[in-house]
Amino acid sequence: MAPEWALNQPNTAKVYVYGYGVVILEMVRGIRLSNWEVADEYEDEAALESFVRIVKKKIERGSSFWVESFVDPRLKGKFYRKQAETLVKIGLSCVQEDRNKCPTMASVVQTLLECEDDTEVQISNNL
Repeated sequence: MAPEWALNQPNTAKVYVYGYGVVILEMVRGIRLSNWEVADEYEDEAALESFVRIVKKKIERGSSFWVESFVDPRLKGKFYRKQAETLVKIGLSCVQEDRNKCPTMASVVQTLLECEDDTEVQISNNL
């Protein structure tokens, strides 16, 4: 649930951006948010908050394989890494605590379209 709804604040377009970010992260992980288990020292923290913090730490450390540890394991590594990385980063940007820093839905769509174009180029280069 978007924080605005939980706190009975006025709904804005950012509420829907937040929800879309959650859906993106659920798709990449391959599991509903309500079923997430995050092994972490911050047990009182919500699963989404823990996930966001952990992923941001891994990105900041420059780990080259952080994406693989968060993508649905049922894919067995058969996915486009750049596309998955973009999806995770979009999802993270949508669920930021500071709603003023969240992207607009138009910019989310634009990023997704650019990611799709990049993937099509990768596929044609591999043929």
